[in-house]
Amino acid sequence: MTPPLALWALPFVLVLLGVALFFGHFSLPVALFAAAATMCAIVYITLGDRVRRGGGRPKANLLALLPGHLLLLFGLGTLPRPDLLGLAWGSLPLGSLVYDWLSARQPFPWRRSILTGLYAIIWLVVFFLLERLVAERKGLSGHAEIVAAVAFGAIGIVFVVTGIVRHRRAVKE
Repeated sequence: MTPPLALWALPFVLVLLGVALFFGHFSLPVALFAAAATMCAIVYITLGDRVRRGGGRPKANLLALLPGHLLLLFGLGTLPRPDLLGLAWGSLPLGSLVYDWLSARQPFPWRRSILTGLYAIIWLVVFFLLERLVAERKGLSGHAEIVAAVAFGAIGIVFVVTGIVRHRRAVKE
């Protein structure tokens, strides 16, 4: 059994968080929220590794993407006014935490549909934030912004639908 993210990698995650917050243009409340969301994920990974030593690990896991989430936070921080998108970003590590926690629990009715829904929400937020980052960084407006939104939306929907099909077919236990 392996943890969702190697414990030796967690100090690098903290450095990445520090870099994203130091160079980002986030207000203090948003920076504290991002730090708290990341710290919740780190504590969960650390404690979860100890708790799950005897049991198996769900095949579906989004906590391993925490460094990528922080790279996205870094990109959002380079925008002139990143606070609203920074708050939306906080749903990524927290949603990944809830997803992993539910994946590790005993079976309950509607489990697979709940996990599929969380999977879709988390990835749709990622694609939305990437689209906003590109649109605002490139200064897109009017038709160009609509084209970028449609392109990111189409790619995101295909990605999420493919993931949902894979998720529904996967054996979780």
